[in-house]
Amino acid sequence: MSISAMVVDDDEFVRGTLSRQMSGLGVTRIAAAGDGDEASRILHDQGPFDVILLDLMMPGTDGIEFLRRLAKSHDRADLILTSSLDRKVLETAESLARAHSLHVLGALSKPIRSSALGELLAKRSGRLGNRHAALPITVERLKAALKAGHVVPYFQPKVCSRTGAVRSVEALARWEDPVEGLISPARFLPLADRHGLIDELTVQISTQAFETVGAWREQGLQTDLEINLSALSLEGVELPDRMIALAGRHGVDPDRVIFEITESALIGNLSQSLDTLTRLRLKGFHLAVDDFGTGYSTLTQLKMLPLSELKIDQSFVSHAAGDSEVRAIVESCIALAGQFGLITVAEGVEDDATAGLMKELGATLLQGFRFTCALPATLLQNWWKERLVGSRRTPA
Repeated sequence: MSISAMVVDDDEFVRGTLSRQMSGLGVTRIAAAGDGDEASRILHDQGPFDVILLDLMMPGTDGIEFLRRLAKSHDRADLILTSSLDRKVLETAESLARAHSLHVLGALSKPIRSSALGELLAKRSGRLGNRHAALPITVERLKAALKAGHVVPYFQPKVCSRTGAVRSVEALARWEDPVEGLISPARFLPLADRHGLIDELTVQISTQAFETVGAWREQGLQTDLEINLSALSLEGVELPDRMIALAGRHGVDPDRVIFEITESALIGNLSQSLDTLTRLRLKGFHLAVDDFGTGYSTLTQLKMLPLSELKIDQSFVSHAAGDSEVRAIVESCIALAGQFGLITVAEGVEDDATAGLMKELGATLLQGFRFTCALPATLLQNWWKERLVGSRRTPA
């Protein structure tokens, strides 16, 4: 079934990027507008669109005013709201759109990944969800989902920049709701953090991920496994013991497991974080810093932490090919990682040009929609077998 879409954003580069992403996801008719006035003219001249990607902050007619126009015209497009402002602004705008009886597929913070767009388009088509309005995410609902096993890992591969071989997979929490479909982690992970459910969620994701890589190993598919840790989880002294027990139970070598933390996780209780991270490393696990360049890491902290891997934030990687200053930042991050003896992962690789540039700059591993978005275990296994049947882990 063909899909039409209009991208409304005042930034020409963003309009072009989103248009290319939508085209790559199968959208057959795409229009672009620089503000709400131009978007209104396009709607008048070309007729309705199935999907509208709408930036909230634009000069002239901004996104909120354009929402009012859509409501008055009873437009039935599926909306994807976007913004570089904080998440609260997006949530408020989403609530406002629903109050106008507009249909919102989702709200995405910039920069926008093709994988996130793909999930929303899949939700629209009914493959990952249905047309029911999103229900409020409550603590009780999340607890029930955890108990029922509806929160599961999806896996996104990291490939060697030189050979293209799968070196690792990152386990990412997804909520498969039987009514609403696939629920974005942005909607439930903050709730899990605030209400003390993040450790239970992490253990569930880790358990399922260990089971999965164990099953893959028996089929000859060898891979490292990366699991995300919350800042709150680092405050628990029992975490290293729980993880080594889980790994042992499922026959997973700790040397093939990487625990990932964000830079911002380091600015809280640093002494307790160091305690937990050091004990994880002593038990044989590896450690990575995610979203490097967007937080508060200092050279002292990087030197202090027993890290194995540094992940360069996708907001830098995705723009490096078209921006010399951003490219210089990425190049500096890779050089810095080399000085510390760390593997580098370039996140947000969404096209061949970016993949080639990251290889040229010396990134060890590549991750992004250029290869695949995060997939359920079975689909990732099928993708992997089609790509590298019988291949073994190749040193980078």
